[in-house]
Amino acid sequence: MRLVLVKGSSQYGSLRLHIDQLAAALAGRGHDTVVIDATANGAGNALNEALSVPTQGLITFNGMLHDTAAGEMVRKAGCVFVSLFVDHPIYHLSRLDDKIAKQALFFLDRTHVEFMAAWGAGRAFKHVALSPPGANELADAVDVSDEAFARRDIPILFTGTYRGPPTQGWRDWPDSPARQLVGGAAERMAADGRLSLLDALRASLAARKAMLSTDLLQAIAPMLHVAQQYAEAYHRHAVLTALGAAGVPIQVSGLGWEPLCAAYPTFSYLGIGSFEETLHLLRRARIVLNINNGFIAGGHERVFTAMCAGACVFSETSQYYAAAFKEGEEMATFSLDRLDRAPGQLLALMADLPAQAAMARAGHHRAMADHRWLARADEIVKAVGSAL
Repeated sequence: MRLVLVKGSSQYGSLRLHIDQLAAALAGRGHDTVVIDATANGAGNALNEALSVPTQGLITFNGMLHDTAAGEMVRKAGCVFVSLFVDHPIYHLSRLDDKIAKQALFFLDRTHVEFMAAWGAGRAFKHVALSPPGANELADAVDVSDEAFARRDIPILFTGTYRGPPTQGWRDWPDSPARQLVGGAAERMAADGRLSLLDALRASLAARKAMLSTDLLQAIAPMLHVAQQYAEAYHRHAVLTALGAAGVPIQVSGLGWEPLCAAYPTFSYLGIGSFEETLHLLRRARIVLNINNGFIAGGHERVFTAMCAGACVFSETSQYYAAAFKEGEEMATFSLDRLDRAPGQLLALMADLPAQAAMARAGHHRAMADHRWLARADEIVKAVGSAL
């Protein structure tokens, strides 16, 4: 199968690395792959030339190219447009239509797939499925022995962006039923970390003796990103401040950390860092902290990447992790509805080096078997074949 992959700009270079490692995985499975860098001069000509040869699929992240002139190239080429979304589809509505006849869309959370079924009713998407991004890896193998684990020098690592305290953006809108619905959904999601955006909206409507219809969802959808953003920031802020107040020592990298590092002396800042630099940090980390980015039934590549790097993962729970990993053996989790327990859980794990090493080793074996880009490549190829 011939597949063209396109990478653009992304925060920390994460999506660019995803494309490179997915391309390598597809090539490793014997497929003909071409990678186009959309940020390079002459990218449009390079893409046009790549698609002038019979091609079965074009692969991007977050719907990139769908709403550009390149989308017309894909339509003319007659290949399958494949896109992997790494956050809620509510952020990408302009790129989610069926103007391209053959599309295969992958989302990292089951509730995102459910949102697409509700919002996209009547749209002719060929394939919509759950498939979280795979682990990114360094080339050399990981030593998962107890001795190597003991030499790791970062006790707890968190990589990502701190967005600051949550802001209630809907309060700046004029009073209206839409403002009340969006605000109600946002507050419900903040109060219950197990509630999806779609279910929170339904609950907000039910409180007003109303039900969600496709027409109503499509009308209010352009406003719903405000509720999703609020819930994501609320939970990340709550977890980090709880850990900071308890004196949990965490080394952090990414954007926006200066206020928290100033407020909590046990937080130490490693700098912004690129995603590729993060791969090296993960090889030094004993425990990697994961806070889900607003999803409840999905998986984040941070978890899989950390496991493949040989680190022990302490993560906010999700339905996906509960099904994919053995709790207490392959990973340790905490729940937002019992956040008061999380600092003690993490400190106890930090104090038990043998338990960390054993969990890291078991998680590594599981992730290497099931959650590398090789596994995701197989899913993509199957979807392209069925959508042609």
